[in-house]
Amino acid sequence: MSNDPLLLILAAGLLTFGLISQRIERIALTAPMLFLLLGVISGPVLLDWSAPAIESSALKIIAELTLALILFTDASQVQRSHLVKFENLPIRLLGIGLPLTMLAGAAVAFVLYPGYWQVAIMIGVILAPTDAALAQSVFSASAIKEKLRHSITVESGLNDGLALPFLLLIIAIASAGDLSTVDPWYWGNFLFQQIALGALTGIAVGYFGGYLLEQAGRHDWMDPVFQRLSSVALALVTYTGAEHAGGNGFIAVFMAGLFLHAGRTMVVTRLKEFGEAEGQLLTLVMFFLFGLIYVPDALPQITLETVIYALLSLTLIRIIPVVLALTGTGLDIKEKLFLGWFGPRGIASILYLLMVIEQLGFAEQLPGYQLLFPTVVTTVVLSIFVHGMSVPLWVRWLKR
Repeated sequence: MSNDPLLLILAAGLLTFGLISQRIERIALTAPMLFLLLGVISGPVLLDWSAPAIESSALKIIAELTLALILFTDASQVQRSHLVKFENLPIRLLGIGLPLTMLAGAAVAFVLYPGYWQVAIMIGVILAPTDAALAQSVFSASAIKEKLRHSITVESGLNDGLALPFLLLIIAIASAGDLSTVDPWYWGNFLFQQIALGALTGIAVGYFGGYLLEQAGRHDWMDPVFQRLSSVALALVTYTGAEHAGGNGFIAVFMAGLFLHAGRTMVVTRLKEFGEAEGQLLTLVMFFLFGLIYVPDALPQITLETVIYALLSLTLIRIIPVVLALTGTGLDIKEKLFLGWFGPRGIASILYLLMVIEQLGFAEQLPGYQLLFPTVVTTVVLSIFVHGMSVPLWVRWLKR
């Protein structure tokens, strides 16, 4: 048996945080912050308690599983009536704000890292999706309008899947080494397939799977424990089914969560229970491993340009496209800035970085990798802390 105390550190950290969780969150310290710090402290940078030999492919699987389950759970808590009532805001954020954010991110990266256009585009795409898991405290703040919270949830749920095809395209270009070998018709069809098949699979599995689970629960065919497990299994069936069908799994799981019928209270209740317990655990484990493994690797590579990009990514690169996208919606400037600010980078960005590592390798196969890796890691780390600590300030400002 391994002597690596990884499990002991994780369990002790979870127990300690649990004992003081309500008190510590009042001072704007979130669980992702503390578990990221715990990973950094436990690793080779400081105490060197643990240095697990976890392959990037294994960490990628954990990130995929975590993101899929979070998206499914979050979407199941969205009231479908709000999709009609507030649809204008998420559509603008996804249709205008997301592409502009990717373009702005790539342009700034190219200015700071001239000569590495492929890496610049990758950075722009990897850091465009937002993470609803890091904005959970926003959803419980009554001072924040329902339409703003709804917009954050829907945008965060769908932008992961919408950005992924563009990342796969630039990975394919980097692998081929020649832009002329890339077939635009193929990639146009691929993008359409990803979105259409992902959405259709999600709607079908969510609607009919939710119906089956609800009926089995009402007729007392299911043990309560398996009601909870089956609700989670529905998310995994949706994700893997969409991927095998050629669709986007992340779009599929979010659409499946949305199309769990509002009357199916058992399924939605079980998913909420999962999100508040096992889903949170997976998220914290992901951030702990990120701090343990990837932050120490990135630290020696961080430069002034890396920090400048990370700060711009969390501010102007995100906020300006969002404000432009929301022009004419009737929101005041304070609300537009709020939606622009709450674009935290988290598990999706980590997952996309792992995909680049797995498919392209390190510096030998991707010129400029030494720039991409620390830029993404630095931006995610800053986002976890800055966005987490800013929630009380925004709540007070929006109350005025």
